[in-house]
Amino acid sequence: MKVSTFITGALLGLATQFGTVHADLSPITIKGYKMFDAKTGQYFMVKGVDYYPRPNAGELDVNNYDFFSDDHEDIWSQDLPYFKQLGANAVRLYAVNPTISHDKFMCALRAQGMYALIDMGASCEGCYISTDTAPKCYSGSMKTRGEMIIGAFAKYDNVLAFSAGNEINNDHNIENFENAPCQKRFIRDLRKYINQCGLRHIPVGVVMSDRNRMENAQYYNCRTDPKDEFENVEWYGINVYLYCDATQTTIGGGFQKLLNDFQSINPAAPVLVTEYGCLNEGFPKVGKYEAQRTWTQTGWLYSQQFRDVFNGGFVFEYSTERANSKSKSDYPFTSFGEQNYGLGYYSPATCDHSKTKCTYNKMPNFDNLADKYNHTNASDETTMTKFEPASNRTQPTTCPAQIKALSKFDWGNTTNTKSLACPTKTDQFVCPGQSSSGKWTTSTKGSSPGSDAGTGSKTTGSKTSGSGVRGANATTPTPTPTSTPKSTATLATLSWTLTMVVLTAAAHSLL
Repeated sequence: MKVSTFITGALLGLATQFGTVHADLSPITIKGYKMFDAKTGQYFMVKGVDYYPRPNAGELDVNNYDFFSDDHEDIWSQDLPYFKQLGANAVRLYAVNPTISHDKFMCALRAQGMYALIDMGASCEGCYISTDTAPKCYSGSMKTRGEMIIGAFAKYDNVLAFSAGNEINNDHNIENFENAPCQKRFIRDLRKYINQCGLRHIPVGVVMSDRNRMENAQYYNCRTDPKDEFENVEWYGINVYLYCDATQTTIGGGFQKLLNDFQSINPAAPVLVTEYGCLNEGFPKVGKYEAQRTWTQTGWLYSQQFRDVFNGGFVFEYSTERANSKSKSDYPFTSFGEQNYGLGYYSPATCDHSKTKCTYNKMPNFDNLADKYNHTNASDETTMTKFEPASNRTQPTTCPAQIKALSKFDWGNTTNTKSLACPTKTDQFVCPGQSSSGKWTTSTKGSSPGSDAGTGSKTTGSKTSGSGVRGANATTPTPTPTSTPKSTATLATLSWTLTMVVLTAAAHSLL
């Protein structure tokens, strides 16, 4: 049997295994600060969950591992029915390996009408925007990594968006936005690569922790060079842990301030709450499980007044990570713990996704969220053709004065790093048993973007370490994944630096 025949059969099986096939699923597009179905024009409200199915023990009990490949179908396939029960339409993936196939996972999501938000950072060397001062915080290997990820995932029409970084502002050593220009430059380079390659317009954004809220939101939504159309994000994400008072029944002060702050900034791009779900001992005990979140704030987030600013969000997280939770709330996670964030957990205590299978168990707060998601209705939202952004939300924000313009830095290490050849088959992938949503590429593909000094850029070097995701057309080992935001463990893996040398050389030989 040919390998291609086997894979096609396997994917076809997946398309029918996980419920109704959404043959009409289309890419999500952005108009102004709202998201819409690119084909039907209907408003799209993100009802997401942060997904990192970490086992309780074993070799895969690590941060930033790619659980979403074809090889791990036995891991993620059991969770898909729970996504459907939850009423979720998107998952956020903290770590992917672009050198291996994700066809089965992405097709299985698509069959359920679901999308994926793909993070790009990882904890391996050269895989993240570091805490160094700009421009050292952005390396040529990070640029190449980002292009690889784009190449690997651009073929899937259910990629919701790319995240160029996760909480690079959350290190105690970062006090004055020292590495923010590196993050912004990376966003710019990714956007330009997608544009020059004529790929489907998958929006590039960034996720920040809730620190220096106003300054970060303004900075990533602005252009330090008004003529550079790629500098600003196409969507903006913020991780917020508000609504910790379980007795609050009306919109809490923290959530109201969040709304007020973003209303005052008037971003021209969609805003997503990319992590939320505060833990507090005051939440009710349900059965044997203490402090079960009620998800009252979910109702607020999807109310009309919040929808005018926010386009939905992702709850943190699908399953409790024992490595993070065990010091205060160990298996079976019935007691309150500061890291017991799961909507459920895996059993038994020794499960490792290998010798001992992990079985998912819902906690009561799973059903609380499912009730919110399954009763959320945005049918009163206008369609894309009729939607007109408010006049005060059509332009990039004003840049904070304390952060230097990108043109003030010497980006030589990245401008001297030649871009990878453009992907050539990004509009040809159709999930077996599902209908194509159409052709979404924008121009000629298969060439390579020219070198780019960037507006006002000079030429020197830079260095990086890692936070991330993985990209496309390569044959390397999986780089170390970066942890989900509340994780603390580290993963010892093969060197990403050596990988990048091989990949870059191979890519350049094609140019």
